[in-house]
Amino acid sequence: MPVRTATPPATDVVGLALKVLAAQGLTGPAAHAALVAMAQERGLPVARCAALVVAAVDGRVG
Repeated sequence: MPVRTATPPATDVVGLALKVLAAQGLTGPAAHAALVAMAQERGLPVARCAALVVAAVDGRVG
């Protein structure tokens, strides 16, 4: 049976999402603005949108 790890705190998820966006060439403020814009477009809290970004990179979206 696979072991489930605890979900990281929201601040960690946001930080990881910002690192993902920075890896795409965005600077810190631009990455944060992009994350906020994505969350607003989808009607989600920033932390939830960040979690989706991180999950997509980890291949867990589905």
